[in-house]
Order: sequence, then C-alpha cells, then structure tokens
Amino acid sequence: MSLRHLTQLTAAMLFAGTTIGVATSHATEGLDAAGRCVGDQNDDGTVTINELIVGVNNALDGCAYQPVTINFRAAVGSESFACGSTYNGIGTTGATIEPSDFRFYVSDVRLVTADGTEVAVQLDQDGIWQLDDVALLDFENKDAPCTNGTTQTNGTVRGRVPMGEYTGLRFALGVPPDKNHQDASVAQSPLNLTGMFWSWQDGYKFVRIDTANDQLRIHVGSTGCVYGEPGQVSGCARPNRAEIRLAPFDASSNTVVADLAALLADSDITANQPATPPGCMASPDDQDCAPMLRNLGLHFPEGLPNFVTQKFFRVE
Repeated sequence: MSLRHLTQLTAAMLFAGTTIGVATSHATEGLDAAGRCVGDQNDDGTVTINELIVGVNNALDGCAYQPVTINFRAAVGSESFACGSTYNGIGTTGATIEPSDFRFYVSDVRLVTADGTEVAVQLDQDGIWQLDDVALLDFENKDAPCTNGTTQTNGTVRGRVPMGEYTGLRFALGVPPDKNHQDASVAQSPLNLTGMFWSWQDGYKFVRIDTANDQLRIHVGSTGCVYGEPGQVSGCARPNRAEIRLAPFDASSNTVVADLAALLADSDITANQPATPPGCMASPDDQDCAPMLRNLGLHFPEGLPNFVTQKFFRVE
C-alpha cells in the first residue's frame, strides 16, 4: 500500500462520519493566521473528512494544485444588470426592457493551456452554489420585479487546477445529462431550485432570463425528452447545451460578462410568433428562438452546440 493510500485510509478510519477542528470565538489552537480553522476550505467552521483528504493529498503532492476563481458579471450592453433597472436600445427595434430574472447553470468548466490542452477545474463543494461539476450563477436578488428568485446572489465559480499557466476558458452552458432529470424538490443545492426546473420537460432550465410584466421569457433547456425505463428519461432530441469557448482568458485578471443585450441583438422583441409564449421557451417550432439560441451558441432547431456563433459571453 502506498503512503498516500495508507494516510488516506488512516484519516478515514479516524475521522469518518465526524467533523474536526470546530472553530469558536474563544479557540486559539487549530486556527490559521486569518483565524480560520486550518483546512476549512469553505469557511463553515469545520473540517470535514473530504477537506482533510484534500489537505493530505496537497501535503504529499507538495501542493501541486492552485486555487482558481472565475468571475462572472451580468450586463445589458455597457451597463451592469440590476433588478429594478430599465435598459434601452435592445434588439433590432431598440426596445426598452426591465429584466426580472437572470440565472444560468454552467458545468464541465475547463481552463486551457497555450498548446490547447483542456484541464478540468475541480469545483469547490460549497453546499450552496456548486455541486460536483455544476455551478449556478445567479445575478437577481429578489428585489422587485425579480420576485421569483432568491435574495442570495453568486457571480463566481471556484475550484482548483494543477499548477500551470492557462490562457483560455471553456465550459458547458447547462446541466449535464446525468443530473438533468431528477426531482428538484429533493435535490442538493444548487439543483434544488424549482424555479429553475421545467416540470413539463422533466429537466432544468439551463438559462432563465425574464422581464417585468411577462414581456419576454428566455428559458432554455433540453427539449424533446423521452422516457426509457418507467420514470427515467432516456434522452432528449434537442440537448440545447451550449459549448462556450473564451480566449484569451486569465482568471487572475479577466471577468466573463454575460450580456443580455448581445443575446437579443438580432431579435425583434416587440413582436412575437402567434400562439407561442413571449420570447423563447426553446421550442423548435418557435422562430423567435432562432436568433436567441444562435447567440447562445446553439444550432436551431437541432439544439446542438455551435460555439462560433455565440455572442452572449465575452471577456473583459
């Protein structure tokens, strides 16, 4: 048995099912220079067995991994998004909108080296915004008219990557297939938000952007989903999971901007195809979806990735 396996086994046997290093205002031992519990990666005041094993691995590897924070910002053209704000000059007719929701899931986050090698970002498991390889970016704060969301917001993806230099960023816009079809009411956060789930599609809304007074909805997720075994979705005819590729990108200095004005740049949002919801609900029969999905980086109506057409995300 290797030293790594022996150390991990010993740690697991000693501490499985428990937490250690509980930090209190009176404690002095077991704290780092910032007064946090040593090894507490998510600042919740405890060190779990998973965090302990990560620390052991780092010690054995000489800390071969580096932390990475990828910052996102929601914008409408040159202005930052904010609940309660109105924005002019939107789409082909220069319309005015008042957004009331702005959330989306990302997954399979990768940094890219200069030679094009993709390196997966191992996401921090914070119990709120990130689960396994999925993260939720949430820019609404429940202030009117954003009444369908939550007061908490999140504009970062956090994790770690092997030590190295990275010049690009890639990620999927959406929830991976193995997590897309489940009971959102009992799922772990951030997949427990029923407002981000389509009960009629049995899958998540990868993107949810709304405007006040139901002027416009942009709800994108997998469609044409069919059942195989009873109660289990076997696949979806239109995945609608975009592949986003951004370069150059330096996580230490750049921000990923999600721009609603760019998403709607080729749409006339003052008109709507008859007998369809206002905006786009990812239906292959709704021609209002064509320019929006194209600017998300998707073929319409097939719902397959087409990263060269995406305009929604940019780097600043």
